[in-house]
Amino acid sequence: MIIAIDGPAGAGKSTVCRLLAKELGYVYLDTGAMYRALAWALLEEGLTCKEESQWAKYLPDLSLRFAIKEGVLTISYRGKPLDEELRQPEIAQKASRISQSASVRTFLTHWQRTLALDGRIVAEGRDMGTVVFPYAPVKVFLTADLATRTKRRMAQYLEKGISVEYSALEAQIRERDEADQKRALAPLKPAQGALLLDTSGMDISGVMTRLLEFVLEKTGPGKK
Repeated sequence: MIIAIDGPAGAGKSTVCRLLAKELGYVYLDTGAMYRALAWALLEEGLTCKEESQWAKYLPDLSLRFAIKEGVLTISYRGKPLDEELRQPEIAQKASRISQSASVRTFLTHWQRTLALDGRIVAEGRDMGTVVFPYAPVKVFLTADLATRTKRRMAQYLEKGISVEYSALEAQIRERDEADQKRALAPLKPAQGALLLDTSGMDISGVMTRLLEFVLEKTGPGKK
């Protein structure tokens, strides 16, 4: 059972996906963290200076591991758990850039589908419903206006003690939107049959209520 939730940066995916997974007793699969982890590992290995065409031969041998342990996605590099290292704005920017590589997407899509074999998951990302899990019975596309998304992302950074200027962050999110939507490989767009939910004027409670209603509509009695 897979619930695939896509959307642009700052739409609130991480918060609601984590809450939804907890409410349903599912695993929360943060695929954005997987891209950030790979970007971080490539930097550590000094491979970001390599030609993109060369990455494919290095990726399988990276000491980067993903696993589901006690219902939670864990990421480690050379045996060291990764967490806060992946939350820096510059890592998010690098993750956006490497996500346009076919070899990177193939590598991580394989990992994501492998992890999903462990059971019921809420998968968050940008191509969950269109590419990675096109067969998912529940597909959602979360969005919000640029100002709302910038404020949300800025609040997240401030909560973690990361200083960032509003104008710079807004420009970064706008640039990420354009890159995600215009890339030839797995562009950001709603999957067929997905619930399109604009969360600009909604609080977390309202979003959760609508998502739970939609899950029930798709998976309730009589549904296959």
